Amino acid sequence: MSALPVSRPSRRTVLAAGVTVPLLAGLGVPTASASPGARVVPTAPPLLPAPQRYSPGGPGLPIVAARRIALVGDEADMLRSEAALLARDLRLAGLLDHHLEVLTTARPRRTDIVLEVADLPEVPHPEGYVLSTGHGIRISAPSRAGVFSGTRTLLQLLRSGGRPGGVVVDWPELDERALMLDIGRKYFSPDWIKALISEMAYLKMNTLQLHISEGLGFGVESETHPEIASPQHLTKAEVRDILDFARAHHVRVHPDVDSPGHMDHILAFHPEHQLVLRDGTRHPGYLDISRPGARALVREIVEEMCELFDGTVFHLGGDEYFPAPWQGTGPDVISDESAPQLVDYARQVTGNPAATALDAYEAYLNELAGLVRAHGFTPRVWNDDIRPGEGVSRIDPRTQADVWIRWNTSKPTAADYAAAGHDLINSNGDYLYFILTSEGLGQGPYKNPRGIYERWTPRTFMGAAGSAGDFELPAGRPVVGAHLSVWCDSPDAMTQEEVAEQLQEWLQVFAQQVWGSPRPVESLAELRSVVLSAVGTAPA
Repeated sequence: MSALPVSRPSRRTVLAAGVTVPLLAGLGVPTASASPGARVVPTAPPLLPAPQRYSPGGPGLPIVAARRIALVGDEADMLRSEAALLARDLRLAGLLDHHLEVLTTARPRRTDIVLEVADLPEVPHPEGYVLSTGHGIRISAPSRAGVFSGTRTLLQLLRSGGRPGGVVVDWPELDERALMLDIGRKYFSPDWIKALISEMAYLKMNTLQLHISEGLGFGVESETHPEIASPQHLTKAEVRDILDFARAHHVRVHPDVDSPGHMDHILAFHPEHQLVLRDGTRHPGYLDISRPGARALVREIVEEMCELFDGTVFHLGGDEYFPAPWQGTGPDVISDESAPQLVDYARQVTGNPAATALDAYEAYLNELAGLVRAHGFTPRVWNDDIRPGEGVSRIDPRTQADVWIRWNTSKPTAADYAAAGHDLINSNGDYLYFILTSEGLGQGPYKNPRGIYERWTPRTFMGAAGSAGDFELPAGRPVVGAHLSVWCDSPDAMTQEEVAEQLQEWLQVFAQQVWGSPRPVESLAELRSVVLSAVGTAPA
């Protein structure tokens, strides 16, 4: 068993190795059940995610009989983009060799593919739908996003080779089903990102978080601070094109600018804002949040990204600023003793003489949260230093907690964050971290498709780091969503094509788990043979 390094390259890299933190031994953290879902009835066709309910019936209808996509109902005209995308994908998948006419009509034919927005009491989520393929093909949903979900299921049904008749009644359990992509350290081309979005949409994932800023780079053009953009980066025009493409596929794109840690790249251009401790230790990647100019620098960058992106959430980072338990309390790590300027700032901003460096950190994140909220975004931060009950202040409970880590059982649980008023996102670093390391893809006992499919659920949070145990969120505590994270600690370890190839199965099993339906089979091996081979990948 490896010990954690004394130096601090990245706790994300530490988790990539699947090592156990020595001080966690013997804590008796409860372990998750290895069977997080039941079987679907054997008559269900191979679909991914599996449907919530499927009822066989009717003879089915050969897709070659279809000549039109008929849009019906009060919102018929709003469905033209979904219809056009379905028609295109049917041709790309080789299911049709003729053009489908898209029209609005009150009298669809039996051979039409019918799309409609309608009230559906049996579907409890706006992204749910009802798909009938018994006598004609009809997709009904309470929203355009639900209709789009139904078209993805139709594509999978048709590509599986059969023409099953029946009714699918389906909906997601989680509002957000996401992937985080580290474009701060590795360049991914616009076409590659679009292909990723297509695949996510095919699997009914609905959110892409672009991690723009990291210690090695900044992945998007900046006009307010052009010096910070990496040599290879997305231009603003390319970002807008990606956003348009994502919108057509009902995928939200959230910006992610990490601070006050992980700022080596940005602060290399602004060393005057690097944190210098009492003993003279300079931390190239840490922002001195007591400096007005330092806070203004980050505000300008964040505000520019607010104006570029149109998602509903802005991720403000906040991770790895204070030391992990294994780093100790020496003069070279951030503490009240080593960074008195943070304490002075905390007391100034709170007016409380008992304020600490933690209160300075909370004030900093609350300031940024107010900025993005003013631009219409919900703020979100990593959970590292959300510490309910500590200090004289607190992180605004309207800020969402992205829960990736729990170092040991002395730290708050996901339930503690929920009790403090924070909405929860599950990004469990023991399962959901796809990490490019110097040795290739990061390993761990459960950090792989099998671990995700056979053990993890959206309510399975980290119980203690290093795969030392799971924490099952009690019933009654809601989870907004969950995300896979693609971290590029060693960006040259894989090409973007190799990332796509290796990530494919991670996406597939994750999509099943976050949809929340009963699993189609018990094991990953069965899923590969019974479902994945039939479902295939997004038409391209």
